[in-house]
Amino acid sequence: MISLNNIYENIIAEVIIGVISWVLSKFLPFLFKKEESLTKHKTFDMLNISILLTSISVLNLILSISFWKDKQELTILFTLLSIAFGIASFYIYNNQCPACKKFIGVKKKIDEKTFKEFTKKIPYQPMKVWKYSNGQIKKKEPFGNKKVRIEKWQTKQEFYECSNCKHKWDSGQKDVPIFIEKEVHQVINTGERDPNEPSF
Repeated sequence: MISLNNIYENIIAEVIIGVISWVLSKFLPFLFKKEESLTKHKTFDMLNISILLTSISVLNLILSISFWKDKQELTILFTLLSIAFGIASFYIYNNQCPACKKFIGVKKKIDEKTFKEFTKKIPYQPMKVWKYSNGQIKKKEPFGNKKVRIEKWQTKQEFYECSNCKHKWDSGQKDVPIFIEKEVHQVINTGERDPNEPSF
């Protein structure tokens, strides 16, 4: 049984994590349809670095949960790092120029097109919800007949230009919500104290 208590096992595990993370950092951007660098010379890509760090953090978090259960400080550390690097990767991916790879303040929306608008009807079951004084749910149960809420969507495409290298690209056609009707539930505030709430 592998326990990862041995220093050599930990080294091997970290080497494997490093290799897997490096592979993910090279191929994930292409899986998400991020364009390859359009410049002739090799361009530093911060997205690859952020994906590498995110992968290392997530894989170490899995190791920590699976094998290092007695080291909770490592679990907390890798959880926070995974969240931070994940948010950074998402930000870079959404704001990065596909050509020059810069991502801070370079993405400018220059145009957009709307192709169609459509409506979705979503059935749902109304719920009766009891809440404690702190807003946490005490219990809930269905009541009444099923209802339908309306969602309005549109298919649009946005066009961007990089303020650094003047490269132009687009978002591709995507569906975005423009109105989502709220579900109608019955909420009952009991005023009772949550028994799980810590007392000081």
